[in-house]
Amino acid sequence: MGGSEFGLFMCRKGGSVLRKAIFYALRDRGFTDINPLDCGTERCAPGHTFGPCVREYYLVHYVFSGKGRFMAGDKTYHLSAGQFFLIRPHEVTTYAADTVDPWRYIWVGFVGKLAWRFDTLPTPVGTLPDSLFRELCGMLEDDFPGWGSMREEYVATVVHRMMAALFADRPSGNHYASRVETFIRTSYMQDITVQSIADSLNLDRRYLSRLFKDKYGVTIQEYLLSIRLENAARMLQEGYSVNDSAAMCGYSDRSNFSRMFRRRYGVWPSEYARQ
Repeated sequence: MGGSEFGLFMCRKGGSVLRKAIFYALRDRGFTDINPLDCGTERCAPGHTFGPCVREYYLVHYVFSGKGRFMAGDKTYHLSAGQFFLIRPHEVTTYAADTVDPWRYIWVGFVGKLAWRFDTLPTPVGTLPDSLFRELCGMLEDDFPGWGSMREEYVATVVHRMMAALFADRPSGNHYASRVETFIRTSYMQDITVQSIADSLNLDRRYLSRLFKDKYGVTIQEYLLSIRLENAARMLQEGYSVNDSAAMCGYSDRSNFSRMFRRRYGVWPSEYARQ
């Protein structure tokens, strides 16, 4: 976008405003950490629905008043004042205002090299103080003097403050990667998957996989396979049968175990046991 674009939408019935939306498509200032793309505020009409829709960026809505529903995947979340909902890139989402007490919210869309931190949230909904958004909402609704020259900087600051509130006490990425490594070494014999590991830590699978590969240079799946096969090879050398070695290393399918073993060691498990 070369410059900011402003929009105002109002829907009336009789003398009452049923729906009012104010939105800005922001200039691309090329900010590295957090680069805001759009922002706006809306007082929704009863039952007003948006979606299903897919976006290419992160989008946070914060509810000032009223109620509504947010649908992401197969889950539905019911929200009210003081709560936010997060839309991640490439997710199919729908959200709808309550038919009796429709919500009024503010939204901010953004990208940037720090935006991935929102993938670490265990759930796409949560609570935040409205003081984080109240001033921005006032600027949007009142056409604050000087707003045009500082718009992108201020919206980026709001996102940074939001991140500080959400992530101040969260453990580091290395902490999570180390926990996964320890968990695999002590639980490889169980029926575990990358998704089940991520669920146990309340983390997004994509984010956890990125952390692990950054620290150890391999994916979680590759590491799990390596640990299982190393222990299976040790058990075969100690005299355990192929079936027992496979079962004790988390394989319920012997044929799959044999294929994986041969790919790693160049021989079938039964041949390896005779060496």
